[in-house]
Amino acid sequence: MSPELLDRAAAGLGRPAALAAAAAAGLGAAALVAGAAAGLAAPALAALAASWLFFAGCAAGGLALAAAVRVAGGRWASAVLPIADASAGFFLPALLLLAVLVLAARGFVPWVAEGEHLVATGLVLRQLAATALLFGAGARFVGRVRRGEAGLRVGRAGVLYLLLFALVLSLWAYDFAIALDEGPAITVLPAFYFMGAFLSGVAWVGLVTAVRGADEPDTRHDVGKLLFGLLILWTYLLWSIFLPTWYGNVPEESVALLARWRAPWKAVSIAVLALVSAGPFWLLFAEPLKRRRATLAAGAGAVLLGLAAERVLLVLPSLRLPGGPAAVAVGALVMAGVLGSFLLAVGARLGASGLGAHRDAAP
Repeated sequence: MSPELLDRAAAGLGRPAALAAAAAAGLGAAALVAGAAAGLAAPALAALAASWLFFAGCAAGGLALAAAVRVAGGRWASAVLPIADASAGFFLPALLLLAVLVLAARGFVPWVAEGEHLVATGLVLRQLAATALLFGAGARFVGRVRRGEAGLRVGRAGVLYLLLFALVLSLWAYDFAIALDEGPAITVLPAFYFMGAFLSGVAWVGLVTAVRGADEPDTRHDVGKLLFGLLILWTYLLWSIFLPTWYGNVPEESVALLARWRAPWKAVSIAVLALVSAGPFWLLFAEPLKRRRATLAAGAGAVLLGLAAERVLLVLPSLRLPGGPAAVAVGALVMAGVLGSFLLAVGARLGASGLGAHRDAAP
């Protein structure tokens, strides 16, 4: 890891957080290699897939917020747009991690392992090509913003990115979630995934806004309102997955949901509902609570933690993985490594933008 990257990340996150992120990234890489050598490649890669779905989605969702605001001409978000723009800092690391995932897909994706060589090659080509297209469109959009180009040109680049955001993230959801489950596909899952990614991007922007403490209460209120509305939409989409399955009562269609409502995943499912929906609903319901740094940070942090757990539920219960403390430890370290990489990349972009980690005494 280059000292320059660490210095930029320290400027954006603070030296202790940057050092912790660097250590986590190193441990995660070591755990992935050690897990593969110890016969635990499948749980290590599955954990990598789940964490990649969360952090790549969060980065893409953060930039989608920036694009949507600029396309709509929203002036309320001018203070938080640099934070949203910095989410693009994770695009290159995310593309490299995706290359590892798709090249090693035979080690944990059943339909790839059971297919011919052309099946694996098709996964590699479509995922890398589609993701590179999305991230390239995002970089083009950010570049036009930085150069101060005319609003119409920025708006067109933003519209293109938003369209690709929905299409490419739907492809992520299909290959790394829907295709893992036995039985009929849950057709609303792509929309559920990319809206969850957008929600995670807004939650990340809200968390950084609250922790930095440099914005006015009105800005925090606006971010809190958007976060509140999106978590209601996420809950509705989740209900749209559950309700038809429940009243249809077709055993083949119930397999995917029942797998996540049995031990050991039931506790995780309950935690997701509490962290993404129930808890933040009350934390952000009243107007004064949205204006306070503490409640906005708590609500946004709960949403992020819950959505990270929800990405685990999308991937791991569908796979037949070896259990035991060693597999859990390897998976946890791999996920921590992706977290460290995300913080380093986005923190470096924040530092380069002059958005250093600082606080004031605002309530």
